[in-house]
Amino acid sequence: MKDDSRVVVITGPKKDNVPMPTQAMVLNVFESVKMADLKPYQEKETIKNLVKPFKSEGKITKTETDTKLGTTTWTLSNGAKVTFKKTDFKDDEIVFSARSMGGSSLINDADFNKTQFAFSALSEAGVSGFSKADLTNYLAGKQASVNTFVGPYYEGVSGRTNQKDLGTAMELMYAYFTGLNYNQDAFNAYKTKQSAMLDNLLSNPQFYFSSEHAKFMNQKNPRFIGIIPMEKEWANTDYKKAYDIYKEKFANAGNFHFYFVGNIDEAKFKNEVLQYIASLPSTGKTTNFKDTGYRQMTGDYTKVYKKGKDPKSMVAISYSGEAPYNEKEALALEALGEVATIKVIEKLREDESGIYGGGARGSMNKAPYSTYNFSISFPCGPENVDKLTKSAIAELQKLIDKGPEQKDLDKYKEGEMNDYNTQIKDNMFWMNNLTKNQFDGTDKYEILNYKEKVQALTVKDLQDVAKKYLTKGRIVATLMPEDGWENAKKDEAKAAAAVIKTGAAN
Repeated sequence: MKDDSRVVVITGPKKDNVPMPTQAMVLNVFESVKMADLKPYQEKETIKNLVKPFKSEGKITKTETDTKLGTTTWTLSNGAKVTFKKTDFKDDEIVFSARSMGGSSLINDADFNKTQFAFSALSEAGVSGFSKADLTNYLAGKQASVNTFVGPYYEGVSGRTNQKDLGTAMELMYAYFTGLNYNQDAFNAYKTKQSAMLDNLLSNPQFYFSSEHAKFMNQKNPRFIGIIPMEKEWANTDYKKAYDIYKEKFANAGNFHFYFVGNIDEAKFKNEVLQYIASLPSTGKTTNFKDTGYRQMTGDYTKVYKKGKDPKSMVAISYSGEAPYNEKEALALEALGEVATIKVIEKLREDESGIYGGGARGSMNKAPYSTYNFSISFPCGPENVDKLTKSAIAELQKLIDKGPEQKDLDKYKEGEMNDYNTQIKDNMFWMNNLTKNQFDGTDKYEILNYKEKVQALTVKDLQDVAKKYLTKGRIVATLMPEDGWENAKKDEAKAAAAVIKTGAAN
């Protein structure tokens, strides 16, 4: 590279605490490279096996079949369970998941706050003595992805592969269970990369809005220290403790239930299960998640958050609380969210001409404790916030007083039937339904009965849940631009008028 034909472009955040390199610093880097003793790149020795070959003593001790779901479940000699469903939806896809109940809910508050942001970094160290870069090279050309996690209520694995590379995926999963590397340098590199990226997020008004409102909603929860880690949280993070917790949880395969859905060759699959899952270590201990007892804020509140210079706002109206789980009400509340999206957004966009997106959502959860949630959110100009918020609440009141119109409910049902007919032939759709039952104990045949239950919903069903859940505990959160946005709006209008006037003169 010639010295007189070189262009260097540097980009970076414009922040007081992020100094940009000077021209002299950049030129010094080039000079130091000239003086460096650089050696040609050498390929590392190709990985032959992620796991040293071994003979598994694992066995299948029990076989159960469910003809309705089309699943087979094996109980293995180490206590692990494996449920699989053979499909022909895709010729070359097998999706898999594994869950062990417990997750971070079993970690005390102090240790949780030291580890919650470290779990996602653990895989950066690689497995079996191989770095993450080594694994990337080893997996090149193969369809085998494996991801491990420690979530709030269960730890587990998720992945995707095909018949040809199933053995590689199973070997990789075994390595994550038994041979996760410990590498402080890899964690530090991850932390540095994440810090640079996450610090910039808070300059985004919508992300700032989400972050600040989450702080308000979780102010009584000592386990909530932010939706992203800042410098203080990273400084308090204990990588070694997170690693030790992971190793302890993944040393007990007997508490895991594995799921596989896809184009499975049962004979080959059985061999891989016996080799890589039945051989995993187990302690014989059974764990389950627990309710930590902490709750989000409920009641009537109005919160305004100011961020950004552009005249853009966001409104979020929510209702939530604890309530006994009811399957029919859960479906009706979900349907109410879809119908509200049709009706409320239609009103605000078409009649009020005030928004350009938005939607509503309703749900009930059975675990870790029974709750209901309903929310509606939409972006708009700050000058329309008060008017559109009142209009949205008025439309929700109509759903409470009269229920939805039959045509809107019919439109929802038609959309659900179309979506269901597509999703029922999707491997991940089946996976999500099979694993859901393990977590919350809801009806495992819901996937088969869903169409019938949706068609049975009535206007009164939706009105009843609207009356029950949307008449108390309303929280309205609004994002507004920082003070002075009105002047920016006027300047914008003047500029637009000048352009129109110029065009007319021409």
